[in-house]
Amino acid sequence: MESIKIKVYAKINLYLDITGVRADGYHNLDMLMTSVDIFDTVTASKSDISQVTMDGNAVEDNNTAVKALKLLQDKFNIAMRVDIVKGIPFSAGMGGSSADASGVFFCASKLYDLPIDELIPLALKVGCDVPYMLFGGGARVQGVGEIIIPAEISSLTLVIAQKSVGSSTKDIYAKYDEVGGESGDGKLHFNALERGAVMLNPQIAIAKADLQKFTDEVFMTGSGSAYVGIFDDEEKAKECLASLKGYVFCKSAHTKAQGIELIR
Repeated sequence: MESIKIKVYAKINLYLDITGVRADGYHNLDMLMTSVDIFDTVTASKSDISQVTMDGNAVEDNNTAVKALKLLQDKFNIAMRVDIVKGIPFSAGMGGSSADASGVFFCASKLYDLPIDELIPLALKVGCDVPYMLFGGGARVQGVGEIIIPAEISSLTLVIAQKSVGSSTKDIYAKYDEVGGESGDGKLHFNALERGAVMLNPQIAIAKADLQKFTDEVFMTGSGSAYVGIFDDEEKAKECLASLKGYVFCKSAHTKAQGIELIR
């Protein structure tokens, strides 16, 4: 195999709690996650040099896909040309950057016959969601992303809405350290980072209010800024979606049983 093309699906956090802060400053997490049918497309081919383009444009060195390629090159002495077509919104808490890195690792495993298990430590160096997104589907993810426990998630009809691009994940965690987060108190859907994210950018909470006009099950995903509404039926979801005006991103979606799908 000389080239490969895949879909890497977005994720949402049905639940996100912070259980403590480690000595190295990283936060211990307890998250319930699922893939959803919004995706980036990643095309990769064997090459003598590594290169990443996104929507036809070269990307900077701090891009997660570039970081993933650099780690692969350093450990296995391999290179790939990678082109990414974005479908997952930026700064939404849907794993857009993690999807691109996990796509690079997955393509490398197929093109160069590398066991996925050997790539998980490298994936964790790029970001806490990257190991999970190599597999996707329903999972409880703990620690700093290294503990992945498969979980059965029922099929859900969703509307995902992003009113404004959120603050950086680093800033949101720093704000959490400053002000804390609300307790889950046994809530089915909960996000410990929401308080800090809204304090940094109050406009993101408009999405929550708009979704709550149609469903009671509304929550922020990841570090934001997207909110997710769960719907009992497709028609209600369509009605809600039609009402959302002036959004950076809004789309109906459904849960997926896998995180990566082979196209060719």
